[in-house]
Amino acid sequence: MDSNISNTGVWFGPEPIRPASRRPGPKLVALTVLLLAGVLVFGFATGLAKEKKPASRTVSGVVLDEAENGIEGATIELTDVQTGKVVAIYSQEEGQYHLSDLLPSHDYKIKATFKGASSETRQVSSMDTRPHPVINFTISGLKH
Repeated sequence: MDSNISNTGVWFGPEPIRPASRRPGPKLVALTVLLLAGVLVFGFATGLAKEKKPASRTVSGVVLDEAENGIEGATIELTDVQTGKVVAIYSQEEGQYHLSDLLPSHDYKIKATFKGASSETRQVSSMDTRPHPVINFTISGLKH
């Protein structure tokens, strides 16, 4: 029998050692909750303050001759002003074209050519916030 327990089962002697509590104190809990609330409020407020911009933009339009007939097979050349990357596509039926996955933060130059004749070069500016600008081209001086 343990020497600190009497015949009646009552403990006497020094206080037994108890393991430390694993629960955080109320001050630590309050501080943690306050910090988390501050982070959430700050994150939410800054999220609302930012203007939502599309992840990419699209440019489309038609390529026309002087008589306003669509030109199928015209080359539409798009140049990224920031990177210098050039992408070229061909116009489809009735002169329609479609360029997608353009970065809204970049500026672009775009022009159309067909059988040696060219349209004027147009700009797609990063300052233009439209997600889908439409740019039509007219190619003059074509011989039929």
